[in-house]
Amino acid sequence: MAKTLNSICFTTLLVVVLLISTEIPKSEATCKKFLGEAPVYPCKEKACEAVCSEHYYDSCKGECEKHDYEEHCHCYGKY
Repeated sequence: MAKTLNSICFTTLLVVVLLISTEIPKSEATCKKFLGEAPVYPCKEKACEAVCSEHYYDSCKGECEKHDYEEHCHCYGKY
């Protein structure tokens, strides 16, 4: 019984290490490169994301960010 449990734990650990090393679990953290601004007034998150995907082919995220008391739609890409 102990040998079987040990084998299962080792196999599970091996699979987790393999998944992490091949970068299968990707997150939004890889979406960091600033691509540019998109024209959205007033800036709303859903509208910003839609306009970013239209203006920039590789866009994966659009965020409304405040600069000098004005909100701008910033577009980010994966590369």
